[in-house]
Amino acid sequence: MKTRPLHSSSRRGIALIIVMVVIFALSVLVAAFAYSMSVEMRLAQITDYDVELEWMGRSGVELARFALVNKCSEQRDIDSLNQFWAGGNAPCSNSSPQLEAYGHGDGYAFKDFPLGNGKISVKIIDMERKFNINFLADPRMPQLEILQKALEQCGVTDPSQSSKVIDSILDWRSPAGGAATHVNGAKNEYYNRMIPPYNCKQGPIEDLSELLLIQGVTPEMYWGPNSTNHPPAAYQQQQGFNHTPHSTKSRFQNEASDVPNPVGMVELFSPFGAKLNINTADAKTLALLPGINADTAQRIVEQRAGPDGRDGTEDDAPFHNVQELNSGLPGGVPMGVPPGGVRGMPPPGAMGGIPGAPQMGVAAGGLAAFCDVRSYVFEVHVEAEINGVKRNFVGVVSRAGQGGSQLRCIRFHWEE
Repeated sequence: MKTRPLHSSSRRGIALIIVMVVIFALSVLVAAFAYSMSVEMRLAQITDYDVELEWMGRSGVELARFALVNKCSEQRDIDSLNQFWAGGNAPCSNSSPQLEAYGHGDGYAFKDFPLGNGKISVKIIDMERKFNINFLADPRMPQLEILQKALEQCGVTDPSQSSKVIDSILDWRSPAGGAATHVNGAKNEYYNRMIPPYNCKQGPIEDLSELLLIQGVTPEMYWGPNSTNHPPAAYQQQQGFNHTPHSTKSRFQNEASDVPNPVGMVELFSPFGAKLNINTADAKTLALLPGINADTAQRIVEQRAGPDGRDGTEDDAPFHNVQELNSGLPGGVPMGVPPGGVRGMPPPGAMGGIPGAPQMGVAAGGLAAFCDVRSYVFEVHVEAEINGVKRNFVGVVSRAGQGGSQLRCIRFHWEE
């Protein structure tokens, strides 16, 4: 009997292994090519959607304007968190019943609203739930008192450091050729030494993240408890920064511990808006008002939230005028003209509806200079989606016309 040589079988085994390796390599190449083509097709598809997504975003802003204008008559003179535009469910919050056919809530005016080949979700946030930083950046009192209280909430307890921040904000806003540099402030001479160098704005703050460019303002102050792992804000990126100029933690920012500041400036301030809306502001912001402390601010929130203690629900009791903080509420005193007094002020010795609220004198009367029950500037966030491709857009709309009956879009951009 003949036997086959051993080396012949070995060659066939090696050849089989080579063939399998080649097949595997070809499979990998084919898979890589298929994946690359899939990615290219997806990118091409996304590019095709760009124009349509942008117009869906703009349509979302228009839908927000429609919701804001078409409020029912009973709530037309106030803006509160239980109204339709804010995602609330007040029985009467809009005069267009067809709007109720679309999902909303959880802060959304519209959720998964069908539009064109896709859908949009719209969230409307009023800017008057925060203080306008441009209004507070005023050398007069009590604006500076409010700004000082805000810095204390943000962890700035050293008077010399708060003075540096306040003076620097004032200088940042001072128009070119205006007032000289404040004692502890800074202008071009200071900012030109930064890396990269830049000039003092010398004009109104248009983007809140401008504060991160101002002398003395650190990320810890600006972001508060969310101060870590923040990339440069959009405004910084536009100016060519890859880091925040004042990113080193200063000695007044909780240096003794790793505990972040309880509140950030981003939670208290806005670059837009008019007076603070007491129907939408949170307790931390209300506590900045002259004559109002943290306890009284919490009582204001509890009063407007109604029995269930939650803003945005059917039992909310929003304020219809600022004077209701100290009169006209259950347990309070109706407004009137006391003998020898002034219209709009409660009689001497009267108890107000909000325990702790200023009852009379300059503090009570002065609240109207800082508060309102309406909002005039709104930030609209729109998420547009087509076949799983999403884009986020932000628009800013402002009331105009007599009584604020008209709204116009003053800013629109794509949010990365």
